[in-house]
Amino acid sequence: MSVINTNITSMIAQQNLSSSKGDLTTAMERLSSGLRINSAKDDAAGQAIANRMSAQVTGLAQAQRNANDGISIAQTAEGGLNQINDNLQRIRELTVQAQNGTNSASDIDSIQQEVNERLAEINRIADETDFNGSKILSNSSDTSLAIQVGAQDGQQISIEIKGNSDWNLKSNGTTAAGSLASVNGEARTVDAEGFDVRSAAATTVSLAAGVVANAESDASTASNTFATADLVSYSDASGKTAYAVVDSDATPTGAAVGVTFNDDGTYSIGEALTGANKTLAENVGATVADAATVNTQGGSNALQTLDDALKAVDNQRSSLGAIQNRFESAITNLSTNETNLSAARSRIEDADYATEVANMTRSQILQQAGTSVLAQANQLPQSVLSLLG
Repeated sequence: MSVINTNITSMIAQQNLSSSKGDLTTAMERLSSGLRINSAKDDAAGQAIANRMSAQVTGLAQAQRNANDGISIAQTAEGGLNQINDNLQRIRELTVQAQNGTNSASDIDSIQQEVNERLAEINRIADETDFNGSKILSNSSDTSLAIQVGAQDGQQISIEIKGNSDWNLKSNGTTAAGSLASVNGEARTVDAEGFDVRSAAATTVSLAAGVVANAESDASTASNTFATADLVSYSDASGKTAYAVVDSDATPTGAAVGVTFNDDGTYSIGEALTGANKTLAENVGATVADAATVNTQGGSNALQTLDDALKAVDNQRSSLGAIQNRFESAITNLSTNETNLSAARSRIEDADYATEVANMTRSQILQQAGTSVLAQANQLPQSVLSLLG
């Protein structure tokens, strides 16, 4: 059938030319972007899968940075603890030196001065050890820093740091109140009301100082009767002892007697009982000596306390070292997961250049052929004119 108005051959050529043009456009888009999926129409399911994988990949990359931050925090805390350890070692050395009986009072004072400065430096280090604005060694309670090391909820590693409220180095003066109750002949009776030796009012230092507080211990209310030159003593459960020697000629005043235990291993009486040239004499057992005060009476306790402090610091340093190794392992695992997930996403989303170049070349040839064929198809209706003679 010969017609002029409808050129079917031309229409078919145009359709094929349009198709090859679309293929050429797609190939060039993929080659220019490097992606096989540039919009959801390219592969709807693949686009959704690749997008979820992209979220995982970016999350894993950020988790690696988080883990590195965790290592930095642990290193910062460990650095502060290292300096505190050095100060504690020096304090212990000075305490051992103070045990030597050849030291004069001036020598002891000089040693104590350096000990005090070292303690002040321990406090300063704890207060000023900072990471990104956070004081990581000066918290009053145990601190748990959660580091996100995964792309999903709950994938965390915690850095545990002990709070400084658990640690003391010095014990402040503690008071035991007593009163003269009665006098019968040469005997006297003293009631001890709530004799209490505790560390609750002690001067605290940071965790990093690592000095364990003495346990609180209360002695029961007691009553002792003593005669001439009797030795009156009060002891708590830990063996800390205070005692007083009283002469027989002491005249009772009926006033309350306040006994205060001091940091230096001595105690004082607020109001003495006096008689004819007689005074209530007082002393204190060596076990009451403050662990942070260097003296020849309380040195053994001081050394034990310092050993406990060093042990606590070492335990914290060991924990921080272990957590750094764990973070490094986590980073390696995260990197492996990121690599594998990126490879899987690439197989779905990225363009295969060999394939796309071949598609582009094919489409270019089809474009050239289609254009040539379309030109010839457009000339076909002219053959009808030959029928008109």
